[in-house]
Amino acid sequence: MKKLINNNNNSNNNVINKMMKKEKKISIENINDVIREIEEIENKINKSNENIKIIANKIINKNKINVIDLFCGCGGMSKGLTDAGLNIIAGIDVWDKAIDNYKKNFKHNAICADLTKLPPNQFNKLYNKKDLPIDLIVGGPPCQGFSIAGKRDTKDPRNSLFMEYVKYLDFFKPKAFIMENVIGILSMKTDKNEKVIDIILDKLNKNYNTIVCKLYASDFEVPQNRRRTIIIGIRKDLNIIPIEPTSILTKDKRIPVKTILLPRDKVDKNLFLTEKAIRGIKNKKNKSKLNNNGFGAQFLDIDKPSYTIPARYWKDGYDALVKYNENDIRRLSILELKRIQTFTDNYILEGSKKDIIMQIGNAVACKFAFHLGKYIKDIIIN
Repeated sequence: MKKLINNNNNSNNNVINKMMKKEKKISIENINDVIREIEEIENKINKSNENIKIIANKIINKNKINVIDLFCGCGGMSKGLTDAGLNIIAGIDVWDKAIDNYKKNFKHNAICADLTKLPPNQFNKLYNKKDLPIDLIVGGPPCQGFSIAGKRDTKDPRNSLFMEYVKYLDFFKPKAFIMENVIGILSMKTDKNEKVIDIILDKLNKNYNTIVCKLYASDFEVPQNRRRTIIIGIRKDLNIIPIEPTSILTKDKRIPVKTILLPRDKVDKNLFLTEKAIRGIKNKKNKSKLNNNGFGAQFLDIDKPSYTIPARYWKDGYDALVKYNENDIRRLSILELKRIQTFTDNYILEGSKKDIIMQIGNAVACKFAFHLGKYIKDIIIN
């Protein structure tokens, strides 16, 4: 690039020197010829500079991976991919409160829309006006309980938002996609006893080489044993068969939850359970034990990663409790929940406690997304 610029500068200098030599011969009679010659030289210089800009942009954009984040929520996936150096074109989600927070943390498009009412051609017209190529589509379409009107089987992904995801893949034909979902999707069946995952893969395998992975976020620098189904697809014409992303940490090196907990004296007193709540936990535990049933209250082992933080954590926090002793038990603060999902402390999440915790629980852990982004970069660029 430097050589190209230097050559251009040398060319410009040579032209100027020639002009200086001709200057002595300029007279009133040939002044118009000289003006025309100057204009021609300016045009050549401008064209040369424009060529340099084009080449520079090609060099800059060569390693740029453009991404659409469908079902983006408050931005966990987008944050991780951005940190990995990917270029997010837009995040789309139907929940306005999640999009409000998304907007506070990113400069790119944050779109509050129902994907059934925002087809990909319309998205491209409204939000991708430069018609940039889309290299990667990410997102976790819910497959159960989102039946489109007129369909009978609410558990069939062919009747769900999954098909809107497929429409975006078919329109943009990205080099790759990442689909994230709960582990339960692997055992889920339709009302006709068809395996949901088989239906999903039947659609995706038409144009992509795919792999289905069961990954722990804790293996990717997240202080939480969050297990997720990750489907990765690489467009078939690239002749690349995806392999499972390699764990960053071994099991004994996973990040313990104690690294992100606040000191006890910094914890809001309202997070501590009342005596009545603690008695309730003990009574339910004893009853469940007699009936050979499990019980939902879970106490953190501070030397290990946290349990999974679900969207319902706002209700009572029993999915992950800090226990100092039998009488001192507390829920996690919003700051600690953010850290468990590897959001930075300064990541802006505003609104009611319920809405914020639901957004955190629904998010893809940022550090997990970061490593998925690096994995995709290595495949597409190298």
